[in-house]
Amino acid sequence: MVATVEQLAALVSGRLVGDGKVAIRSARPVDEAGPGDITFIENERYAKLLRTSPASAAIVGPHFRNRRPPMKEDLAVIEVDDPIAAFIAVRAHLSGGTKVRWTGVHPQAWVAPTAKIGRDAAIYPFAYIGDEAEIGEGATIHPGAVIGDRAKVGRNCVVHPNAVLYAEVVLEDRVEVHAGAVLGADGFGYRQADGKHVKVPHTGRLEVGSDVEIGANTTIDRGTFEATRIGEGTKIDNLVMIAHNNQIGRHNLLCSQVGIAGSCKTGDYVVMAGQAGIKDKTVIGDGVVVGAQAGVHRNIPSGQQVLGSPAIPVREQRRLFQMIARLPDMHKQLRELTAQIEAVSALLPMTPSHDGTVGFSEGDDENADPTGF
Repeated sequence: MVATVEQLAALVSGRLVGDGKVAIRSARPVDEAGPGDITFIENERYAKLLRTSPASAAIVGPHFRNRRPPMKEDLAVIEVDDPIAAFIAVRAHLSGGTKVRWTGVHPQAWVAPTAKIGRDAAIYPFAYIGDEAEIGEGATIHPGAVIGDRAKVGRNCVVHPNAVLYAEVVLEDRVEVHAGAVLGADGFGYRQADGKHVKVPHTGRLEVGSDVEIGANTTIDRGTFEATRIGEGTKIDNLVMIAHNNQIGRHNLLCSQVGIAGSCKTGDYVVMAGQAGIKDKTVIGDGVVVGAQAGVHRNIPSGQQVLGSPAIPVREQRRLFQMIARLPDMHKQLRELTAQIEAVSALLPMTPSHDGTVGFSEGDDENADPTGF
């Protein structure tokens, strides 16, 4: 689809600066855009890229109104409050929008007779829907996905190919589960009996709140007796492990390869960067930021930022990092000082005393110049 900059400005309710008659064929990032493309700049730090970009137009933020950075004179600009949202809308418009969504139950899907399928749901080939499972209105179950017995999938949820929901897993509305994720498997719980590791049955559930997104190949275990819970709005990256009985708060961000041991609790708006590891039974307060590869072994109060293993406040950890970076120089200085001390000691006339210790010989002045000058 082709549209003029003027038409696109009207689409996103933006303020047009420059030639509105320029024809736009596609929307691309600033480092890929060429003639006939529209791009966007969200952050003023990247505004300088517009000087050399061959793009025909750009979507920019409100800061451009007060201080317009250097750019090509013929570049048409659309000023909006949210450049990313406007760029997404423009990109969808130029691509012709999305195709009409298919709905229904495909003949090659297996749906148990006791399952309930909501209006406008889409059950694709080779999907499995277990006994007494419930699929909400507008939900989409892709090929190869498994919805276990008595599991509940809310309205407008999307379960991507080969994702597995074990029995009694509950997804509230608008949850997206990406390919290969496994929700509701047994936790890693064993006890010692007669010299053997005996499995503890996991009869709890997994409950996932509304507007949660779960990344590909992520695993979330069901509770031992109670429920594992994921709070609404939380976003979970690929390859994350959440163990049994965890209570994850609302609007958390859990990045790839985060591992959370059993029975932990997080507050709201917690961020865990990649490969962070959380010890079992740890409580993490609201707004905490856990840095990449941090090892959390203690409770963290609300609002703290921690880093390192064991994790400590970021400011303290940075001081340690700075000291560690200086260790090679400090080691070199220590060797030089040691050599100087040994050289000076070798010049001092030392004799054994009556008690066996070494000291200055009789008549020597310990304050005298050891070089003899």
